[in-house]
Amino acid sequence: MSIIQELQTISNDNALSFNRKLESLLCIGTEILGLETGIVSNIQGDNYRVLSVFPPDNGIPLNKAFALLDTYCADVVNKDAVVAYHNIDETPGASHPCFEKYTLKSYLASPVRVHGEFFGTVNFSSLSPRERPFTSIETDYLLLLASWIGNELERQQAMNNLNAQKAVLEERNSLLHQVTNLAGVGTWELNVDTGALIWSGALKRMLHVHGEKVVKPEDVIKFVVGDEQRTTYVDQFNHMIKTGEDFSYELEVRTDAGETRWLQSRAHPVIENGRCVKVIGATVDITQLHMDKVMLQQKTDMAENALKARSEFLANMSHEIRTPIHGVQGMLESLMSTSLNAKQFEYASIAIRSAESLLNIVNDILDFSKIDSGNMSFEESPINLADVIEEQIPMFTRLAHEKGIELLVNTKGVEGKTFIADKLRVGQILINLLNNAIKFTKEGKVSVETKSTRYGKGRFCVKLIVTDSGIGISEQQQKLIFSPFTQAESSTQRRYGGTGLGLSIVSQIAEHYDGKVEVSSNLGVGARFIVTLMLDDANAGAVAEKACGHNPVYIPSKRELSAFKALIVEDNEINQLVIKEQLKEIGISADLAENGEEALDKVKGALKEKSPYSIILMDCHMPVMDGIEATKHIREMGNETREIPIIALTANALTGDKEKCLKSGMNDFISKPVGVSRLKECLFRHLSKQLVSNENRLKNPA
Repeated sequence: MSIIQELQTISNDNALSFNRKLESLLCIGTEILGLETGIVSNIQGDNYRVLSVFPPDNGIPLNKAFALLDTYCADVVNKDAVVAYHNIDETPGASHPCFEKYTLKSYLASPVRVHGEFFGTVNFSSLSPRERPFTSIETDYLLLLASWIGNELERQQAMNNLNAQKAVLEERNSLLHQVTNLAGVGTWELNVDTGALIWSGALKRMLHVHGEKVVKPEDVIKFVVGDEQRTTYVDQFNHMIKTGEDFSYELEVRTDAGETRWLQSRAHPVIENGRCVKVIGATVDITQLHMDKVMLQQKTDMAENALKARSEFLANMSHEIRTPIHGVQGMLESLMSTSLNAKQFEYASIAIRSAESLLNIVNDILDFSKIDSGNMSFEESPINLADVIEEQIPMFTRLAHEKGIELLVNTKGVEGKTFIADKLRVGQILINLLNNAIKFTKEGKVSVETKSTRYGKGRFCVKLIVTDSGIGISEQQQKLIFSPFTQAESSTQRRYGGTGLGLSIVSQIAEHYDGKVEVSSNLGVGARFIVTLMLDDANAGAVAEKACGHNPVYIPSKRELSAFKALIVEDNEINQLVIKEQLKEIGISADLAENGEEALDKVKGALKEKSPYSIILMDCHMPVMDGIEATKHIREMGNETREIPIIALTANALTGDKEKCLKSGMNDFISKPVGVSRLKECLFRHLSKQLVSNENRLKNPA
């Protein structure tokens, strides 16, 4: 069943209360979006109130009020548009006011409007991040839900208004006059005994009926389109009169002017002495809602077809482009194996590095899933940013020389500094910016400049600045150049070529590192691109320790180390082998556990055998039970386990990850890949207390 059919089924289910309908709509949203919790909120000023929640037993009570600024929905109000955070740890990150208040890791929300006015939000969230950003189709589904919920709220408000007036109107016998004044609602009244039918002016206008015309019950049936609908309508109407139950229905009608419309009406039987004597009702025109359904379905079909076509195109292009690149690489490798003079070998080396960079970039650009989701893989490791830049420069020096352009490079801002980052991704930033700068510059110069500013403990704000004296970019087009498949002008693509993906990729990489891309330019005077990256200092641990004036670490012999036993908690078999071999080289034996749950069993077993582990190397991300949770459980086992050093060994090296590890009870944090010397230094530092204790015991056995 399609989402539209499901929504229509819920709306037409008269057995469902308004609150149950909202819960059912939220249930559909959680299933489609793959998120755990759905909420409909009402926002008035700075107050946020929970109107409906799914699942209803998740601990969030209905009508619970919050300060708007304490919720992520404040972002929806500020933007008045959809807000999508597939991984809150990355975006908006720890700087967001709500980051510390809630444990949400993914969030998708849309404004809800009632009668064209902002009412609140419909939002979905989970306690775990999504692997990929939300797709445009998922956003369309969210907008459909928001529209549907808004219509349900409008309908409920109209019905509430009707019910609120009903008692007064029955006493005064003026229901028809008051409800008719409600904008867009037509009212009617049927005397069951006499068959007299009264239509309000609004209802007559809705069906293009002349104001003076007397409408009879048999005339109503003629408006209904289709014999089956007519039969169903009559049967349900008669059932209402017999049972005294309210009757709600939607009908396709044809007006007196021959126009097809959709109406939604609710009928209420008036019971006197146990029998129905009168039926009153209110009708609204819901034609626009049905038109929106059709249009949304058409857009969904078009989007799915476009995505399928693009996927097939990129798959074909991927094959066509990768094949010759592999040929180029193969020939260059063969060339380098022959006798070459120094200059030839230098040129061949530059060419093969360029081919490798090109292949890596093409693999990412032409991978449809990454382009479609914006999910790019990052391999974090210590890099010398100055070296990364210098490696890329030779291929651009030749291009600049051929055009008669001066290429200036200044890496002093990052010299002597090592950061945690992905070498390939940082290289992509430089390659894309320099490609554009040289491509769009006829004469003058192109310059590369670097800056780095300490931004807290172990953190740097790094800037890559590329400036050219080329054709420039207009202010209007500067707003478009970071969108995928878009270039500044259509004439630019015809004249200079290109896919329009380069700056979009640069922007994605910058966002991954909590940074941004800024551009300043005027037509005819060149452009200046500033890429800001927030990077961790790869040497932060050693620098901090030196600054704190730690005493020299005791260096034991392998004989002394043989008395210690380590536990490696790691799910990757290759990493298990590497770490175990490193420990073996250091002189420490080790046991293996593939997840946190298995680690708990190992620790318990070692305690039972009176042979506790001396140190635990803990990976953070593992199946069954992760390292954070395992550490908490180990610390809760007793005094003996509280003293065991637990070292986080993980590929994640962001500040937030370190804080989570230390908060869970870990003693230290080492980012992968880790060399033997760095591992040895860390182990000796944390085992020094035990090593000194053993040494003292040997010297003073009494």
